[in-house]
Amino acid sequence: MEEKYSYIGRMLSANSRECVVSALTPQNEIPAFGSMLRIPMGEGQPEIYGVVTDVTLEEDGFLRQIAGSADISEEVIRDAQENRNVPIVIRVAFIGYMEGDKVLHLLPPRPPVTLTEIYPCTNRDICEFTRKLGYLRLLLNITNLPAGELLAVHLRLTAKAHVQMGDSDWAQRAVEEIMELLSGSPDGLIAVMGAIGDAELF
Repeated sequence: MEEKYSYIGRMLSANSRECVVSALTPQNEIPAFGSMLRIPMGEGQPEIYGVVTDVTLEEDGFLRQIAGSADISEEVIRDAQENRNVPIVIRVAFIGYMEGDKVLHLLPPRPPVTLTEIYPCTNRDICEFTRKLGYLRLLLNITNLPAGELLAVHLRLTAKAHVQMGDSDWAQRAVEEIMELLSGSPDGLIAVMGAIGDAELF
C-alpha cells in the first residue's frame, strides 16, 4: 500500500517573501504549480499561506547512471518513477497569513523556521483565504517568473474550489481585480490577460 503523508514536506530555507520545501509526498501527489499551501507556525503564531511557484525533481547518482545507459527496460523506468524517493524541491511564494480568524493579505512578519511542516490547503482553506482579493497584489509583484502564467493556473485551480463551495462568481471578480491592479500598465495587462484567457475560466 502506498504511504500517505498528512503534510507535504519540511522547510529547507525561507526569507520574508518565499520558502523552499523538501517534499515527502509520492510523485503523483506533488502540489501543482499555482496551488495553495499553508504553514502553521505553532500555537499563538500566524498561519502563513503561499502559492507554489516552482517544482524541481532533482537528480541523484543512481538516476544519472540510468539515464546514461543505452538501453533501459520499461521495468527499470517504471521502478525509478514509481518506487524511488526522488528528491523533490518546491518553491512557495507567500501571499499572506491568518491570525486567528483574521485574514491578512500581507507578507508575514517573520519567515517560518527550518524544518517547519507545510500542508496542502482544503477547499475550505482556499475559499476562506481568497474570498477577498488583496493577495493578488502579491502574486503580481513576483519578478522571477511570468506573472501571467502563474496567475492563470492559480485562478483556474482556485475558481474550482470556490465553485465546489458554492461561489461560481469568484473567477469573474478575481479577473476584474487584476484588471484594476494593472490598469496603469497596459503591456503588463495584455500579457497577463492573454495567459488568463488561455486558462478558459468562463
